[in-house]
Amino acid sequence: MADAAERRELLERFRSGPGNLERSIDGLSESEIEFRPGPGKWSIREIVIHLCDSEIVCAHRVRAILGDDEPFLVSYDQDNWAGRLNYSKRNLSQSVDLFRLLRKTTAELFRDLEEDAWDRYGNHQDKGKVSLVEVVKLYAEHCENHVAQIRKIRLQLSQQQ
Repeated sequence: MADAAERRELLERFRSGPGNLERSIDGLSESEIEFRPGPGKWSIREIVIHLCDSEIVCAHRVRAILGDDEPFLVSYDQDNWAGRLNYSKRNLSQSVDLFRLLRKTTAELFRDLEEDAWDRYGNHQDKGKVSLVEVVKLYAEHCENHVAQIRKIRLQLSQQQ
């Protein structure tokens, strides 16, 4: 388990996700948002929508771990979601807003947690036992990785111009 200092750093990374995401897409044109960096690769719009939908899952998982005893955490197929939920047609700004609100309300749950709450865990369908700290770390890194992916696409776009 992470000590208090490690948790503070992790929670700061978790809380900073929405701002980092917003900065990564700031100033993009519609054509840049729709650009696909390669065959079978997601556009920036699809990456952002994926982040939003995965944040819905994160919000549920955190609440399940905190509110239930050893909850079962269902996995999902991100590619199925992207296709079946029409990521390429979803509203980007609404998804960014929802991501920001979900992340903020989930982060608020951590503010007054008792020390022993950090020991709580759920049983993930594919990964087995996962702690609250592991879930928070997973989603902090998930956002960071996709923000880096968006920046890489932006670099690719700037080199084409």
